[in-house]
Order: sequence, then structure tokens, then C-alpha cells
Amino acid sequence: MPTFDSILVTGNQTIQQDLQVNGNQTIMGALNIVGNETVSGDMQINGNQSIVNSLATGGDVDAGGNVLAVGRLSASNQPSLPAGVAVIQQVRHYFLPVPNQPGLVLKGTDGLDYVIFIDVSSGTPSLAIHLA
Repeated sequence: MPTFDSILVTGNQTIQQDLQVNGNQTIMGALNIVGNETVSGDMQINGNQSIVNSLATGGDVDAGGNVLAVGRLSASNQPSLPAGVAVIQQVRHYFLPVPNQPGLVLKGTDGLDYVIFIDVSSGTPSLAIHLA
């Protein structure tokens, strides 16, 4: 397999098999991968990236736009409970949506998209939701 110190692609790049990056990856345009992609450093995408199979990264994935998942977007590490006693809060549901509200977008059982975000307007953080 050929090895390169650096590759500069000024147009679009299509990879028919797997792509493995042992350092950092910056994409300014479009990158289409039919196989798998593994990045051991950080990944920054300023254009579009399409991966048919899987993406594995040992660092951060920064996206200036949207990150879309057909399936799930998951965190694999197990969270730890903070010290102290938890305060019981309710989930706040807002009937009027805010256009382009940042947050986690999930599809409801009704087929509609909902935005989940943290509301601290009362002084205590609460989980909030509204139609996207």
C-alpha cells in the first residue's frame, strides 16, 4: 500500500475502500468514502463528508454545519454522577419553536423532528424540548 507524507486535493475526493488517518484531517471541500474511515487525531470538515459505512475517530469531530445521523448519535463512555443530591426537575415543553434552535434534534414517534436543549432561564438547568 502506498504511503504519503501529505496529500493535497484541490477538488473532490472519492475513496472506494477504507481511509485511515494517523494524524489530523482537515477537509475543505467534499469527501466521499464508500468504506470505513478511521482518524486517530482531530477531524475538521469545512465542506461535506459522506461515509457509507462507519467513522471512528480518536479525537474530536468539529463541524461548522450540521451533523446528521440516520441511526443514533451516541456517547460510548459511561457518565459519572456528580457529588451531592440531585434536584428533581421537570422536562420543559415549549409549544412555539425557535427557528434554527441549537440543540440535539431527534425524530419523535409522530415522525416530527424535536430539538432538545438545556434551559437555565429559571436559574436551575432543565431539559427543554420543542418542535424543530
